[in-house]
Amino acid sequence: MGTLLPAIQVPSILWGIIHSILVVWGAVWWFVLPIIALMVLWESWKVHLHYRFVTSIKWKLLEIKVPKTILKTPKAMEQIFAAAHAPYSYGFSSFQKYFMGMEDYWMVFELIGRSGETHFYLRVPMEFRNMMESAIYAAYPEAEITEAADYLQEFPHDLPNHAYDLAGFEEVLREENYLPIRTYPMFEEPVEERRIDTIAPLMEAMSKLKNDEQLWFQLLIRPTGEAFRKEGEEEIKKLLGIEEHKKESMWPKFDLGITAGEALRGPFQHPGEASEHKETKQEKLPRFLMTPVDKERADAIHLKISKIAFEATLRFVYIEKKDGATDSGHTNSIHGFIRQFNTQNLNQLRPDKLTSTAGYTVKGLFKKTRIRGRKHLLFEHYRKFSPSHHESILNIEELATVFHFPLGIVSTTELEKVESRRGSPPATLPIIEE
Repeated sequence: MGTLLPAIQVPSILWGIIHSILVVWGAVWWFVLPIIALMVLWESWKVHLHYRFVTSIKWKLLEIKVPKTILKTPKAMEQIFAAAHAPYSYGFSSFQKYFMGMEDYWMVFELIGRSGETHFYLRVPMEFRNMMESAIYAAYPEAEITEAADYLQEFPHDLPNHAYDLAGFEEVLREENYLPIRTYPMFEEPVEERRIDTIAPLMEAMSKLKNDEQLWFQLLIRPTGEAFRKEGEEEIKKLLGIEEHKKESMWPKFDLGITAGEALRGPFQHPGEASEHKETKQEKLPRFLMTPVDKERADAIHLKISKIAFEATLRFVYIEKKDGATDSGHTNSIHGFIRQFNTQNLNQLRPDKLTSTAGYTVKGLFKKTRIRGRKHLLFEHYRKFSPSHHESILNIEELATVFHFPLGIVSTTELEKVESRRGSPPATLPIIEE
């Protein structure tokens, strides 16, 4: 009888490896498979809890209109972001987190440009609406806050489609979270005419949008705890040359007068070289001998970790009709807006290549299909207010620099603002009877 399958020549070494793997698997499968199944079930359970929590949030979309003659600096916006830290729980217990599905709430600040107009929105869970309205009125007494219709309902859920195309990306910190970006105090001048408003470049780009174009800026913030502050303190100690005293171990120490590395090098090293190597010790510079860069980094880290911080997601989406001009350079305007916050010796905001829809970020096979998938995923995350997979930690000063109400020096004509403060007529106003 002939063989049904052609003979396959398998090297003896490879066949031995495969045979060994099969033998081991046959002996331990009854133990390994349940562990894998439990891990899959546990991850599925956590996804279920997160989905249940997210779907239980009742969002309210508030539109905020500010007066044209507002003169307050972004310092006032810091107080609003500080109030947004109120949902922080200071850490849930394991039972609350993994069995009840409790998480910290987050809030969404949005700046929308469409048809040459710009609108400020705050998307907030219903439980915190009154708190955030009070914080906004306290910082900007002349502002108007109204509940708005959701502009996302104007678009289908399957963007991009045959009618609309989109582009966009998320911004993330390039360096460690405890290093700050350039903030608004570095842009301020004592003379009002020389004052620079960091939000102006983005609003100017939005004012140039045509009727079939929209540009969205979404800032998601979720309160964070002490972990990043402790990392910053450790980095400051390293820069200052302060050595931490490690806790002594409960096990007895045995000092043999030689380290493991010296023991390994001993047979290949001359005794003179060994003693010279042992005496060589790198000493860290004290404070007064620090380089200017290290001193600036230490001071900047201290300033950042001293203020309340959030896990932040910065997301930009540009939407246009397919029969219109492609992009029109608006994504380049976004890059220019972000570049002003970057420094060479501290931290920078850069586009996340995993979320960018730019063609140069995708390489390999099926490039068009993968870009289309990224666009759909970016719009889906924007529509569902999903935090990024790579959240950056920004404190309230950095957030106020990136997102705040424009100063009176911004001359964008189509900005949706309050024309004047509402008030009752003066009591001494004469009344003329006809």
